[in-house]
Amino acid sequence: MTHSNNLFLIQKQENVLVSHPFESEWQFIVQEQGELDVFFLGLNQNLKLSVLLNGEKAKSNIKCAYLSNKSNKLNIDIKVIHKHKNTFSNQQIKGLSADESIISITAGIEIPKNTNGCEGYQNHRGILLSDKAKISAIPQLEIWSEDVVCSHGSAVGPLPEEQLFYLESRGLKKSEAEKLLLSSFFNDIVPDDFNTYIEEWMEQNV
Repeated sequence: MTHSNNLFLIQKQENVLVSHPFESEWQFIVQEQGELDVFFLGLNQNLKLSVLLNGEKAKSNIKCAYLSNKSNKLNIDIKVIHKHKNTFSNQQIKGLSADESIISITAGIEIPKNTNGCEGYQNHRGILLSDKAKISAIPQLEIWSEDVVCSHGSAVGPLPEEQLFYLESRGLKKSEAEKLLLSSFFNDIVPDDFNTYIEEWMEQNV
């Protein structure tokens, strides 16, 4: 992997882990048969991420966890461009919004004409930890080829009452039940080394 001014060139399989990024803008170009696995953890931080799949069989797997509190207003902008056929991308985004924070998320996939055989997936889940917290998620799919497979999904809301009730009926206090559910919420995208940051944030905000 080579890079200059947060522009990264991916020529083979690379695993990139970023926590508390000083820079908010990141660009990746994935060459033929290259594979990018990238994870971002943002604490009250904006993120602008673009990925260009620049050769056949290029792949990108993007995982992003965000945490926001107080009256912060955050923007998360992710876009993947499938420039060549037979490319693959997956975006998994999860986060928590507490207090009066407002989060705007735009997640895009672009597949130009004559780039058949591409696959692009998006999935976002957001949890509101107060009545005044807000999360707005806007998927943007620009699909100009017919022989492709794409899907997207987004769900935003408070912690499920039925799950809280179940845990409370087993003897947990409500605060303990909330922390247990929130900890498991991130299990499928957050590397083990990053769990401490999330636990510390939840101790102060949940």
